[in-house]
Amino acid sequence: MKQTAREKRLARQAPSPLTPESIGLDATLYADAVRYLFDRPVPGKKEQEWYWDNDEPEFKVTPLQWTHIQTALFANAGADLAPYSDEQVGMGLNCVMSTNAGDIPLQVLDPSVPLADAVRMLQAFPRLWSDCIGPRRAHVYETIGTSSGRLGFVCYMWFDVWPTFWNARHIPEWRDAMWQVFCQMLDVPCRDVQVSALHGIGHEGRALLRPRELQERVEQFIRSVPAHDEELRNYARAAAQGMVQ
Repeated sequence: MKQTAREKRLARQAPSPLTPESIGLDATLYADAVRYLFDRPVPGKKEQEWYWDNDEPEFKVTPLQWTHIQTALFANAGADLAPYSDEQVGMGLNCVMSTNAGDIPLQVLDPSVPLADAVRMLQAFPRLWSDCIGPRRAHVYETIGTSSGRLGFVCYMWFDVWPTFWNARHIPEWRDAMWQVFCQMLDVPCRDVQVSALHGIGHEGRALLRPRELQERVEQFIRSVPAHDEELRNYARAAAQGMVQ
């Protein structure tokens, strides 16, 4: 069937799929990185996560390759992490978000990484929340700040421990991209993801240098919150004022 003018215009506007190949990343290397991060046994009660093992071999790639790996991972997490449990996904994402588990979150800040590649990684970031974390946590309803399990910890604590944006907050392109990340996360139909976005706004909102827009966006979000969820509305108000822990 022949495309209409509108369909052609929408097709031109639609973003290209972010596959490893489309961003210049070897598909085999990407698959190896996914297995390295996520194909791990969940430790028992008296065991610790694999990344605390001093004998664990390092996954040696360049900062630009780590940036591309994260870009492809964020963009395709819904499908590529489907084989793994919530606990496995939580462990792997902890490595991506926290310097306590390694230096992955600092790789994108290396001088060898072009700004355009860093921004593209951030533009893919909301897909991690909408396609992977959101669907996995959609059934969960917990008191804010008491998220359970490894994935719950990652979801709630990401912007508390992730050093990446804070170290790049002086770069306008980073600020613009992070603003879009928070806005898109607030639109994800998962309370835990929305709480995470608000948590991030509470910690880093002032660094975005958009006080009026931020306040308007949070107020818009508050109007969308179900009437029974006063806790979430109050948390949003606190986040807009930078009053979260």
